Amino acid sequence: MLKIDKELCIGCGICEDQCAFAALEVVDGVAEAGENCTLCGACVEVCEPQAITLELEGANLKTDLDSWSGVWVFCEFRKAVLAPVSLELLGIGRKLADSRGVNLGAVIIGSGVGNTADELIGYGADTVYKVDHPDFEVFTEDRYGKILTRLINENRPEIVLAGATAIGRSFIPGVATTLDAGLTADCTGLEVRLEDGALLQTRPAFGGNIMATIECPRSRPQMATVRPKVMKAMEYDDSRQGEVVEVSPKDEELQSRVSVLASVVAEQGNVNIQESDILISGGRGLENEKGFELIRKLADVLDADVAASRAVVDAGWIPYPHQVGQTGKTVAPKLYIACGISGAVQHVAGMQSAEAIVAINRDENAPIFNVADFGIVGDLNEIIPKLIAKLEEQRKA
Repeated sequence: MLKIDKELCIGCGICEDQCAFAALEVVDGVAEAGENCTLCGACVEVCEPQAITLELEGANLKTDLDSWSGVWVFCEFRKAVLAPVSLELLGIGRKLADSRGVNLGAVIIGSGVGNTADELIGYGADTVYKVDHPDFEVFTEDRYGKILTRLINENRPEIVLAGATAIGRSFIPGVATTLDAGLTADCTGLEVRLEDGALLQTRPAFGGNIMATIECPRSRPQMATVRPKVMKAMEYDDSRQGEVVEVSPKDEELQSRVSVLASVVAEQGNVNIQESDILISGGRGLENEKGFELIRKLADVLDADVAASRAVVDAGWIPYPHQVGQTGKTVAPKLYIACGISGAVQHVAGMQSAEAIVAINRDENAPIFNVADFGIVGDLNEIIPKLIAKLEEQRKA
């Protein structure tokens, strides 16, 4: 609830100017809030007389924040396979936990988990909460949500991370809602503010045109989903010691309103660009669909996979599984060659973690050159054939 002290308010109008939702108006020398107020708190920060206060119903009290401690990672395990993003999250989770001087916990839910919990300790976890039950062989949002919510309430971690995968995106928001916690989706950067333990969560906003840093200072846990291939996993250390806590689900946690009749794997061809070491990516500069024939020839010579920008996917030149960017996949290959790609921020957000970036573009002012390690200005139809010939020549030598 937004409260305005009429005696303290001086009617300066600064809050009215600051409100992005036009929810405040100065009437007869006193600020008034309308129904379209979103309780964002921007007016509270700019009110010098401190006439405006914000009371959030159901939010955890500031005095209670100290009872929350530790960093947790939800480690996705499905069909006897641990999702790679789980190890990436343990990597960033370890850094966050060390900066706070707290333990790093991992939660793994599934059926036939086996020794995966010990593997998570080797990748950085101090404590692994292991839920291994036949009813979790098939994923349902309500089962996963109920048991994760219970574990968080019992152990009170201050930070909870999950992958921005189909599974993470489907049930983690429900957990956050049940806990009355803040959640930032699709993060590309995470760090802790040391003075108060606030998790600074960076993600693209406004269609990828800006990078926003979000914090949840008044509630715990602080929750975020992170895109795959954005963070780096730690090296496996088999000498690490940790604790595995066996968790037995309660009867009510095994109940589900969802009945999975069948699980169908989509036919997407033999491509998983997120696992590729080398990617040759094509954009609108290819001029037409036939331009990908040249891209594929270069990919064959380099034993690489083919990727693409959104523009050519939307044009139907190549299927969606090849798309890199904010609305596609986030990749982090050892080598990324961008051919005829201008370098819009939405595309760069999906490939800027590559170890080496090579850009080929006829426009010397193309934004892609701002992130490229090596840039070639010229016609790709002339450059790529020469590059292929040179590579084949070196192979024969």
